[in-house]
Formats: sequence, structure tokens, C-alpha cells
Amino acid sequence: MYSIQEQGNTAVYRDRIENVEISVEKQRCLGLIGIEEPPAVSWPDAFLSAFRSPLGTPRLRDLSRGAKKVAVIVSDSTRGVPTAKVMPMILAELADAGIRRENVTVIIATGVHRPATQDEIRDIVGENNLKGISVINHNPYDAELLVNIGKTSFGTPVEVSKAVYEADMRISVGKVEPHEFAGFSGGRKSVLPGIASERTIEINHRPEMLMSPEARPGQLVKNPIHLDMVEAAGLLKIHFTVNLALNQAGQTIGIFTGGIDEAHAAAVEFMRSFCQITLKERPDIIVTTPGRPLNINFYQSVKPLIALAPVMSPGGILVLYCSCRDGLGTDDMLIPYEGAKDIEEVIGRLNADYRIQMDHALLLGKILRKGVRIVVSTPSVGEAVLHKMFLDTANSPQEALEKAANMVKVHKPKVLFFPQPQRALSVLDQVSAH
Repeated sequence: MYSIQEQGNTAVYRDRIENVEISVEKQRCLGLIGIEEPPAVSWPDAFLSAFRSPLGTPRLRDLSRGAKKVAVIVSDSTRGVPTAKVMPMILAELADAGIRRENVTVIIATGVHRPATQDEIRDIVGENNLKGISVINHNPYDAELLVNIGKTSFGTPVEVSKAVYEADMRISVGKVEPHEFAGFSGGRKSVLPGIASERTIEINHRPEMLMSPEARPGQLVKNPIHLDMVEAAGLLKIHFTVNLALNQAGQTIGIFTGGIDEAHAAAVEFMRSFCQITLKERPDIIVTTPGRPLNINFYQSVKPLIALAPVMSPGGILVLYCSCRDGLGTDDMLIPYEGAKDIEEVIGRLNADYRIQMDHALLLGKILRKGVRIVVSTPSVGEAVLHKMFLDTANSPQEALEKAANMVKVHKPKVLFFPQPQRALSVLDQVSAH
């Protein structure tokens, strides 16, 4: 998928996902870095085994007996969860409990993302699994489709999908990996933001929460966003959870089923066992890309930048390349940058007038405020739009690297290639940090 080969005095980096090739002088190349992942598990054997031995709950077939309505919450296409491989086990367990398919509704947990298309629904659920069941997109904007079930201790009103709330058996399917401000994805995130109202998500993602020093990748202790999500999920009650860990190619390397807290905790522990990367020195330039499925739009594609910010020094440069076939992804991301003279004005605007899909605008602002510069190469977002966000641009990844080399105030700057860093927890060696 990603590789570096030496050709004489040149190091050539290749990305087979984006069909990108970048060359750099060999003596300036710090190499290609990524996490060393466990092997993929077998399907269906490992999946069946996980369903036979859930954590913290009886088997799904035993939990489900007597249920009249079943809601299965699944992730949208931006998450790349292999839901279609999980659905046969869920449907078989429900069938063993005497539950007919017409009593099962799958809810695509879009949060405030766009609804899944019919083609995406077939890919997500699996065409062979669709017969007899209902599939709906969550709608976070229509009050008629939502129900208020209480308030968290953080002051967040918990408004969730009525279709899920009215089911007497609630199941969630998601994946667990480092998350830019919730610590890790998965578990409770199927509820908030997955099937929550726009208002609920916006209050959970508000600037004072996002700006907390504990709201960062890998951090769950004292993380207000995570704790708020846990409370919200507790108010709804998810009866059974399937959490998956995936490798860079999207293959399953771990599957954890059972109680929402127990399955999530086990998946987090599994991820921590291999996902930390320690850099020996701060690179002058890091070349990065989100990979699939985050390369769908720019809103998602900034996640590698957020992941790498902790290991960059002021004056360092991040080079981001991404296809972004859906363009920016949300106009809200651009609004606080329109006409702003500097990043401080942007952050001031965000604190004064915040909307839900401005979260990545705020996190991008935090990186730029640190003095890190960003050069972007994408064919699907206009230069004028990126310049409004105080980002430099280039026509190709190779040009982006050459531009970064001219911008950085170091003779012969060192370059590290780090694709999909959002899948890792990157830290700097303590000796190098001082």
C-alpha cells in the first residue's frame, strides 16, 4: 500500500491508494513510518467465536428473546467498518431468539454527515443481508424523529433517534481507533454523535470541550467529550455492542462483543498494545495522507494533521495530499475563516458563534496557532478555499514537498513519510522533546 525504494541518491515514496509517487534526496529522507499491526483474523471463524463469548453480557440470542423491535446502529461509509461481515452473525443470533427479520431495523449512524446513498447502504449492510429488514438513515435535524431522554452532568441535552429509543433491543456496531478529540472511536460514539440530534452533538463538541487539554487522541481519563458521550449512551442503554479493530487495509484484526463499556474497553486495550509510535526527533517536514475512507472529503482528511500536531515544532511543515472526491465536505468548516485576518480572529469567531461541523475548523486553528505550516495538494478543493484557511497549496504532492522544503528555515530539511497517522498515537522521545 505504501513503500519507499532507494534509486541511487534518491528515495522514492509510493502510495498505491492515491496513485502517488514522491521523490526526495536519500540523505534527507527519514523513511516511512507506520504502526506494526497484528495479523488479520479469520472470517467467519473469529467473528463467530466473538459472538459465542461476549464480554459482560449473555449471548445476543439469549439477550434478545422476547424482543418485539430490534434496532441495529451501524456506521456510515466514512468509517469503513466491515458491517456486512458482522450482519450475518447478528441476524443469525436474532433468528435463534425467534425474532423475525421484519422486526429488525438498521439505522445508519450518520451523526450530522450526509445520508448514505442506496449504493452505500448495500455496501454497508451487505446486499445478501438486506432481505426482510428495514434500513433508515438517522436524521439529526427533524424533531419529529427524535426524543429527549435526559441531560448529562456536562449540561448536554440527550436527544436521540426515536427509532432506536423505541426498540426494546438495541445493538451497535462500530470500530475502535484513536480519535482526534474523543480519545478513541467506537463504543459510546454510536449514540453520541451517531444517532444524536444536531443540538446534542453541537453542545458535546462545543469549543470549551474541544479546547480541553484532555480532549486528544488516546486520552480517556478526564476527557470531557468522552465522559459526556459515556453518560449519553448510558441514558439510552445499548444492550449489545460489536466493536472492531481494523488494519491499514481495512481488514479486521480484532473483534470484541458484549456490553458497550466492556467491549469498548477491551478494544481500546488491544489498540494500545501496538498503536503507539515514538519519534526519535522532530521532523522538519512530514508528508501525510488519510487513506480510505477519510479521503472522501477535506473535512475528514484533516485528521492526519490533528494526529501529527503533537510531534511538530513551530516552523515545522506538514504536507497533506488527498483526493477528496466530495470536496470540502461541509461549508461550515470554511465560515469562520471567511475574511479573517489571522488565526486568532478565527478562534475568536468560533468561540462566539459555533456550529457542529466547525469542530475541525477549530482543531485546524489550534495547529496553525502553534506555528506549524501546512501545504495541501488535492484536486477537489479550490486553491482560493484553502488559502482562506491559511493553508498553502500545490498542484501535486511532489510540488507540495518541494514547496515545503523552500518554506522551512532549515538547510536540507529532513522529511518523514507518515501515511494514516490518525491510526497511531504519536509521541516524541522524551530526550528529543527537551
